[in-house]
Amino acid sequence: MAKVASITPSPVSAAFRHIQWDPLTSLRLTPQETALLRMAETNPIEYTLGDARDATMYVRVLLKLLAEASANVSGHVAKISEECNENRALDALDADPLGVVSHYSISKIYTILVTLSSPWGAENGVSVGNVFYAGTDGALIEQWKALLRVISKAKGDVYAQRCAALCLAQILLAACPSQRGTRSASAKDSSPGR
Repeated sequence: MAKVASITPSPVSAAFRHIQWDPLTSLRLTPQETALLRMAETNPIEYTLGDARDATMYVRVLLKLLAEASANVSGHVAKISEECNENRALDALDADPLGVVSHYSISKIYTILVTLSSPWGAENGVSVGNVFYAGTDGALIEQWKALLRVISKAKGDVYAQRCAALCLAQILLAACPSQRGTRSASAKDSSPGR
């Protein structure tokens, strides 16, 4: 898989570790989803992604967060273009918690794509294909549409739109026959005995 292009961090990334999931009832998180988010925050990303099924569950929760949060943002975070210090990021979290959650979700999805596209992903048998595509027919998981909604309706949020577009492109690229051929050819070349 090709390396994922790099992006600048969210301008409100300093607020991510301060997000309190329980008061954000509009996100409609189940207790299991909240526990998964907390577990993912306390463990290295490689631990969370170590099993394709667990990784898919985590991605689905992040995409659900994105879908629920991006539908209700106030637009305050969208107007922030420069990286905030922690105090300003916390002010943004107070003013527009769902805007911060949208950035958080997209940022985590981007981190997942970078990790899955790294040598670690290949070494551990976890890929964009087996996390974002489900079943024997390899259908793209339904929640991907949250990224498309952000691209088209993010109220001028440059970070959210740019990062969502990059993430969606990387996810779709994984399904291209040319990419699958490249992966299987490189896997054969790196197999033992060659």
